[in-house]
Parts: sequence; C-alpha cells; structure tokens
Amino acid sequence: MNGLIKIKEVSSKYAVTARTLRYYEDIGLLTSQRIENYSHRMYDERAITRLKQILILRKLNITVKDIKRIFAAADSEVVLEVLGKKAEDIDEEVALLHELKVIVLDFIKQIKQSDFHNEEEIKMLYDKAKEIETQLTAQTQTEPGGISNDASNDASNAERLLEVTEKLEDKRITLPIPVSAYKQRVGAMRFIGKKYASGGEAWEAWTDEDGERIKNGLGINLNKTEGLRDDGDALIGLMSHRNGFEYWLGYFTPFGTPVPEGYEYEDFPKTDIGVCWLYGHGDELYAIEEMAFDKLKDEGYAVDDYWWFERYHPVRNQSDKKGFAIIDICFFIK
Repeated sequence: MNGLIKIKEVSSKYAVTARTLRYYEDIGLLTSQRIENYSHRMYDERAITRLKQILILRKLNITVKDIKRIFAAADSEVVLEVLGKKAEDIDEEVALLHELKVIVLDFIKQIKQSDFHNEEEIKMLYDKAKEIETQLTAQTQTEPGGISNDASNDASNAERLLEVTEKLEDKRITLPIPVSAYKQRVGAMRFIGKKYASGGEAWEAWTDEDGERIKNGLGINLNKTEGLRDDGDALIGLMSHRNGFEYWLGYFTPFGTPVPEGYEYEDFPKTDIGVCWLYGHGDELYAIEEMAFDKLKDEGYAVDDYWWFERYHPVRNQSDKKGFAIIDICFFIK
C-alpha cells in the first residue's frame, strides 16, 4: 500500500511487539498511518527510520524519557549529553570490574597457598574468615599510606569486595525488574480526575504537585473503596485504548461519589485487578506497562488492556537510598 508496512510485519522484522509499537505511538515517539477501510496501523519509511533509532538507543540502555528529550531537541546537544553520561557510566563500571578482578586474584593467591587436603589448613582458612568477619564488624581502618598487616589486608579486601559488588549491582539494574505480581479484589468504584489528549501531553504537563492539586480539588475521603483500604490514597494514571489513546490523572473513589465541577469520571464495577510491582530507577519507571502485562500473563492471569493504570503509591513510590522505587502497574482481569 504505497510503500506502507503493516504493524505485524514491522513487529516481526524488528523483533518488537505490537504492544510496544503502540505504546511508542501513545507517548509521541512514533507515528503510524491509517488507511480508509483498513483497521491495521501502517508505517512509512520515515517511521521505520525513527523506530530503528529508538531500538538502537534502547539497546544502549537509554531511557525512554531521555529518548523523548533527544527527539524533541533542535540540535545534537541533548544526544551528546545523554551518550556522554552513558560513556561515563561504562567507564565507572569498567573501573569497578578491574578492581573486582584484583580482589578476586588476591583471594585466589591466598587459596592456592592453602592445602585443602590438610585439615589444619582448612581450619586455618576458617579461622581467617572469622577473623576477617570480626574485623569487618569492628570496622577496622587501615593505616595511612598502606596496610598494617595481613589480617587487615584481608579485611580491607573483603570490605572493598562488598562495596564494589554492591556498586556493580546498582549499575546493572538499568531496567525495571518485576518483583511482585498478585490479584487484588476491588469493589465498585468511580475514577475522578483530569483527562489529557495524549500520554505525551500528560507526561509533559506532569509535576509533583499535580496529584495533591487534584486531590485537594476533589475534597473527599479517598480511602473508602472496598479492597483499596491500603492503596486508596494512591494517585492514579489511568489509561485506555477505547478512543485512540486516553490518559487520565486522578483518584479512585467510592462508587457514586459526586463529581466536582471541572473534573471528569469513569465508573468501574466490582472486579479483580492484576497488580505488578516494578522496581527500578526513577528515570526508568516510564513507559513500561508491557513488562507488567507480560509478567501478569506469565503468572497465569487473563489480563485485559482495554483499561489499565499506574498507581503512584505514597509509600512504595518513595526512592530508596539507591535512588530506586516501586511503581504499581495494574490491569483489569477478564
């Protein structure tokens, strides 16, 4: 059809799911064409080029948020900034891996000097391990300019090993990880909030104060919906493919709650929802609903993507000391 490619063909050729392609469109990263009397999405050569660029950046572990910044920029300054930061991250990881190698080689040297067929040697290694553990507990400090003795050297290596591996673990968690998936039974409820024309518009307009502003505007007790006693105060990003893509920002309230002027609403019957907790860095908790959808399906839940929502839980969404947080992605179960 005039050089246009069907979504199914694009999905197969570039190993990207139709859901991902649709989501890239929802957030404004990609565009498709619609042909009269033809229901499927079609992509032209320009869209395919853009998709290739997106996939390359994702393989470099560039966040979707940064990819949007790159494509929105008028020049190459943003992409140079993002790639420069990625290069710095790689340099740091290489340095940590080098240090880890030195520590491991030192441990290998110590082990080679011991005879594992000799009970006395095994006991000596055990005693040395206990000695290191004791010194770590006491937070033994090395002397300035060098290591005072073998025991403190061992302790320093062990302590540094813990530090290096922890930093490497932090750096390698570059994408969200599903940490929990479960079913939640909720009563009939009314969603009240603000509706945006697109996901891109909603995310561009979003500020940390928006949730409190909407909550204050509703002026109601949010924590009375059956099944949402522990989650009723959570700000909701409600989405649907009902009429193209819809994005709402607001709260679930008890069914029949009066709707204040200036707000819109949707009613939902008593139902089950599939909840997936995704753990990752704040910049990565963005445009990841497909990961949650797949996780819930893998767990055996028959989830529906006609409506779904992100639940910004007031406790789980708080970043930990590593800068990581949990976001709830929820789908209605058929």
